[in-house]
Amino acid sequence: MNEDNLPPIDVHVHLIGNGLAGSGCRLRMRWWHAPFLQMMAWDIGLKISSADPRFDAAYVARLRQWLGQSSLGAVVLLASDETYSVHGEKRSDLTALYVPNEYVFEVCRSDRRLLPGISIHPARADALAELDRGVERGAALLKLLPCTHMVDPNDRRYLRFWERMAELGLPLLAHTGGEFSLPNYRPDLQTPACLQLPLECGVKVIAAHCGSRALPWDHDYFGVFRRMQDQYPNLYGDLAALSQPAHLSTLAQLRKAPIRILHGTDYPVVTSAVWSRLRGWLDRATLQRIRAERNPLERKVELTRALGFPDRVFREAWSVLRRG
Repeated sequence: MNEDNLPPIDVHVHLIGNGLAGSGCRLRMRWWHAPFLQMMAWDIGLKISSADPRFDAAYVARLRQWLGQSSLGAVVLLASDETYSVHGEKRSDLTALYVPNEYVFEVCRSDRRLLPGISIHPARADALAELDRGVERGAALLKLLPCTHMVDPNDRRYLRFWERMAELGLPLLAHTGGEFSLPNYRPDLQTPACLQLPLECGVKVIAAHCGSRALPWDHDYFGVFRRMQDQYPNLYGDLAALSQPAHLSTLAQLRKAPIRILHGTDYPVVTSAVWSRLRGWLDRATLQRIRAERNPLERKVELTRALGFPDRVFREAWSVLRRG
């Protein structure tokens, strides 16, 4: 595959909804999330309350607008499954964000630039059947947050699930590192080391955030990520959300060696260029240009380029994602 002829792609964009107009989504945040939600809403230009029945449609419309005005050719739009116990018991009481696969497919159906990223907890009784259904409908990858979904990818009860993913050529995008926006039920599953079994099964795995901290006092798993990359050629990382102070040490190392690193925003998470300027990586004119960019998708593209990342970080995902 000649990636040079393919457009840039963002592998990490969230679909969010409250379900009040029938999308099936659920969004349950704690009180202290309110200012951060308001900040994200302002950044993406959304002037409607997350409790409004019109929110889901407005969110999708705004995302399509930004995508159409960006240099990106496509984004992977992510579902988020319910939290389950290891015995397959649905824990809706622990699920802060639910975005069903059906809704992702519905949104992506009308826009070829939106690639469906499904989410299936492997403890579900119908996990394998849902996996096959998702691939038949065009899933580009599967997304999980191990520490939030309470799923240990190294649990051998999920062996057949990973084997089937490898057979289907469906990559796994798994959250690694600190988690701030959603509940962190299993902090022990923040490390990229929990991804060993799917990697050994032959699944292409994208370690979202490369094991980076979310907050300054979080444990930093970037060293684990790099050592595992040396061992597993099917392990990738993404740049999603990496722009804040806690991420600077990770960014510094990634700039030196951007090995199998893919572009991502973590939209609607806010991208900031100020901290890179304070680190001395951007000059004043570049900072002003990036800050003046109103489009949040394009702002991250400009920051990634300004930080010196090679062009392949925008296109290598095409050889990782399932297409067809």
